[in-house]
Order: sequence, then C-alpha cells, then structure tokens
Amino acid sequence: MPKALSESETEAFRARICTAAAKLFVEEGPAAITMRRLASELGCGTMTPYRYYDSKEEIITAVRTRGLNQMAEALENALDTPGDGRTRSRNVRDAYIDFARRDTATYRLMFEYPEANGNDPAYREAHARMWRCIAADTQVMIDEGIIEADAPILGHQVWAALHGAVMLEIAGLLPAGFDAAALHARTFVALMEGARPTHLKDKPGP
Repeated sequence: MPKALSESETEAFRARICTAAAKLFVEEGPAAITMRRLASELGCGTMTPYRYYDSKEEIITAVRTRGLNQMAEALENALDTPGDGRTRSRNVRDAYIDFARRDTATYRLMFEYPEANGNDPAYREAHARMWRCIAADTQVMIDEGIIEADAPILGHQVWAALHGAVMLEIAGLLPAGFDAAALHARTFVALMEGARPTHLKDKPGP
C-alpha cells in the first residue's frame, strides 16, 4: 500500500505534475501530455498521477489555476507599492513580464491551450482574481483623474497589448533593440493618451 502523504507532500507532488505538464506542452506539444508520459517524466508508477488528478484536462486546468493565482499575487504586490498610478502600473507591467520570463512554460500553457474545465470553481476564482487585478491597475489612474475609461475594458486593452509583446519576445520576433517592456511602453502611452479627459487633451501628457 502506498505511503500516505501529508498535505504539504501532496501539494508538492501536484506542483511537480503541473510543472512536468507545462514542460511537455512547450517542448513536444499538447499530445505529449498523457498520464503515462507524465508518470515517466516524474519517475513514478503509471497510475500514480491518477491519485492526484482524474484526467489530462484536470491537470491543464490545475496548471492554469496555479499560474493565474501566482501571476495575480505578483500583480497585486506590484500595485501595492508607493508612487502615482503610472508608476504603479509600470511595476505591474514589470511583474507580469517577470512571471512570463521566469515560468515561460506555465505562461504558454495558460494562454495557448484551449480552455478545459472552465467551470471548475478554483479556476473560475483564479480567473476572476486576475480580472480584478487588470481592472484595479487601471482604476488607480481613473481615481487620480488622469484618464477616463471603463476600468475593466481599458485594463483588458492594456493586458492584450502586454500579452502580445510578451509572446513576441518569447518567439524572438521583436524588433532589434526592443524587449517586451520597451515595446509595451509605447503602446501604453498611446492608450493613456486616448483615455485622457477632454479638459486635459490640450495639455502635455503626465
């Protein structure tokens, strides 16, 4: 009979499964993520992964859930820093890029694989947490009066531009002399200019 694992040991092995799944996705594609292949990568019995997850789709959902929560925590910490809204937004941008660079396999699996188990409660909460981060980043500048916008919508525009810059960096397709932060900085300025209140449009940007 397998040795009973503590809660921390169980969580640690779940994390190992998720890391292995993300690695296989990036290196060999989604078809490589099978329970048998994961067992081989982890050096455990073929049935061992089933003690932690019921299926490949459940593992992919777990990778996404973990990734969204880890990213959201990093963005929350970045937003909770001193400075005005634009400074704090730059900190959020840098935290986002740092996560994508630090755990590129998880980042890619989060966004490149079709959604699975989208109604999973933990995934839905992680997804909602990320949405709140995106809106909060923009809401700070709205509260300061430097822009007028629907916070979630403008937040998603900023997010879409940042994600695009990150993916181009990962693919090695950015222009010479640019990284994701430098490219996004230019797009961010344009988005903020478009959202400036009417009474500020004839004044120099902040």
